[in-house]
Amino acid sequence: SGTPGELSVTTTYTIYANNTGGSATDTIDITVNDVAPSLIVYANTPYVLTKDSPFSSGIPTADGGPVTSWSVSPTLPNGLVIDSSTGEISGTPDEITSSDSYTITGLNTGGSDSVTITIVVNDVIPSNLVYNPNSFTETKGTPMTPVTPTYEGGDITSWEITPDLPAGLTIDSSTGVISGTPGELSVTTTYTIYANNTGGSATDSIDITVNDVAPSSITGYPNALVETKGTAMSAVTPTAVGGGPVTSWSISPTLPDGLVIDSSTGVLSGTPNDLSTLTTYTITAENTGGSVTTTVNFTVNDAAPYALFYS
Repeated sequence: SGTPGELSVTTTYTIYANNTGGSATDTIDITVNDVAPSLIVYANTPYVLTKDSPFSSGIPTADGGPVTSWSVSPTLPNGLVIDSSTGEISGTPDEITSSDSYTITGLNTGGSDSVTITIVVNDVIPSNLVYNPNSFTETKGTPMTPVTPTYEGGDITSWEITPDLPAGLTIDSSTGVISGTPGELSVTTTYTIYANNTGGSATDSIDITVNDVAPSSITGYPNALVETKGTAMSAVTPTAVGGGPVTSWSISPTLPDGLVIDSSTGVLSGTPNDLSTLTTYTITAENTGGSVTTTVNFTVNDAAPYALFYS
């Protein structure tokens, strides 16, 4: 009887039962095993690792007797190993793995206990994402020069951009290249691009402006206009040739008093109130893409005398 205080491999013991007449014997085998391990704990699980970055789990804790051997199933991600004597998981993972469960078993002569941990190996976080140039002024209907980003870190698995690009422009979801032919006008807008992989994201910002096609010429204005003070002129309506719609019309120098140019249509009209010698005026038709000019010679004469009488 008693309480064994030490481990013992299987040993054969001979027992002697003695009296004055002699002895009798018998043999027994006794094995003293350790207390089986229990409550195995790996601190800070689950383990979210980064490809090509060294890792160590530290030595696990367990109740019961000392663990004499450790094992894991299934096989750990490539580059990681478990120390069979301490249970420490360490190494440098060299491949990306999705989240997976691993059963680790601690064993001694008394038995075993197991714990399940989760390990995921993410790619290296993208960094230093750069679009060069980072500001683009494009023309509606004209293909833009594709722009390819540069970056560091792991491979990019997806690209995103916010807000949505102008119609006709796209970002390649596998390469991040921005290209296309803009089909609508757009004021200068800042776009944020996200380069993503399992490790995280890198961002960069670009500005894109889409201007209209500039008008190429102006027709409809005569070379010379000769008007009479106090008499309404016949309105003159111009036409801008080529390009997108004209958004504003202007004239220089200032027209004689009483005459105006409509800034939205370019129409010249009014009743001149002042005399004006022949003056050359420059008329400008403009949109977001640029402008075009033409010239008009303007003269305002006085009203001719009439009903002349000598009395």
